[in-house]
Amino acid sequence: MPPRFVVRRKRSRSPPRGFDSARRTRTRPMPDAERAADAANAGPAPALPDDMLLEVFKRLPPPRDVVRCAAVCRRWRRVLAAAEAACLPAPPRHFGFFRNYAPSPLPPFVPAAGVAFDAGFVPVPPACGAVLADARGRRLLLRELGPGSARELRLIVCSPLEKTYVQVPSLYTAGHRVACTVLVPGEGAAFRVVVVLFGSAPNHFEVLVYSSASSCWEAATGPVNREVVVRRGPSVVIGDVVYKLYGEDKYIMVVDAVKMTLSAVPLPNTGTLLYVGNHWIGKTGNGRLCFFAMREQLTLVKWVLAAPGKWVELQPVDLRMLMHPALVGDLAQTKLSAKMSDQLRGCKLVSFAAFCEATGTLFFVMADWVVALDPRSGRLQRLWRNTDESRPLGDVYPCEMLQWPPVLKDVGEVHEAGGVS
Repeated sequence: MPPRFVVRRKRSRSPPRGFDSARRTRTRPMPDAERAADAANAGPAPALPDDMLLEVFKRLPPPRDVVRCAAVCRRWRRVLAAAEAACLPAPPRHFGFFRNYAPSPLPPFVPAAGVAFDAGFVPVPPACGAVLADARGRRLLLRELGPGSARELRLIVCSPLEKTYVQVPSLYTAGHRVACTVLVPGEGAAFRVVVVLFGSAPNHFEVLVYSSASSCWEAATGPVNREVVVRRGPSVVIGDVVYKLYGEDKYIMVVDAVKMTLSAVPLPNTGTLLYVGNHWIGKTGNGRLCFFAMREQLTLVKWVLAAPGKWVELQPVDLRMLMHPALVGDLAQTKLSAKMSDQLRGCKLVSFAAFCEATGTLFFVMADWVVALDPRSGRLQRLWRNTDESRPLGDVYPCEMLQWPPVLKDVGEVHEAGGVS
């Protein structure tokens, strides 16, 4: 007869239906005396009821101030905790932007969210300096100046948020024209740098790709069917493909960073005379190349590359209709035009300045102001004014904000006087 086993089941003390049996605690109601003490510690604000106090919080500029208010006292924290997130100020989409400014050895930063950055941690001799070649994914691609910079390409990739940098091995470029220098971010801290050189012969090109994973350059060469004039222009990265605008030549240069090939995409038929500043490129949210053009009446037109060689024109946007005095100030009454010759008639010039691939925001230079157009809300807002009339504004390099509150390292806060704490 087999042995008998007795299995004793331990009865659970948990209530039925799987509810947790952990000890419950109830929130103690706040006595009137304690509530009055909190109100007294809050300063002159106790005279305001909670609903009016919330209206004050709604009108604070950046969410950083809302977070500070929540740390003042328990009453303010309770009011903010009970408020819905939709009624509080939305976080800004950008920390600000960098720009090339000749008197400064390194590109200065213009804050737009109360946070100050700088590239002073990059080991560049002040006597030489560096200029911005590209910016993407909250990282900067700097080109070091100084002796030998005309025949040697010295690049530095840095992150102003993390205070880190990588010096890319230099390239000998004597006898070549640098047509493209683009930063391609990867996952985490990985990145690639794509450089296109045209040789002294008109039908020769070189594609060079530096990878942070291998810490070396790869090169490929090939023929060019047409003579290329090197010009400045914006670039866009979609996957492993780099697009570089050569608007006056009526095409967009296409560089495949994996196959290391070079090709071109013709521009759409805009019906507008294209010159420097009145057209730009970007990409849509689903990763399609798009082309922007500004007509003389401040009409913004957008085309999307739906298929190879097939551009689709979208509904134009009248920027004048988006100019609310509360957001753009006196620009709403200023005579503006995208046509250069209209400056002789007293108009202020409007030109493209940047496109942020992470947020889809377009940046313009209107008169002396940098203005941002949010594509989600159609909101046009001026950000910063250039007071140095001897050096007009050029391209800007926005630094997008993907997390709020941001995780920063040794970053100060901007005071009204312009200093950093």
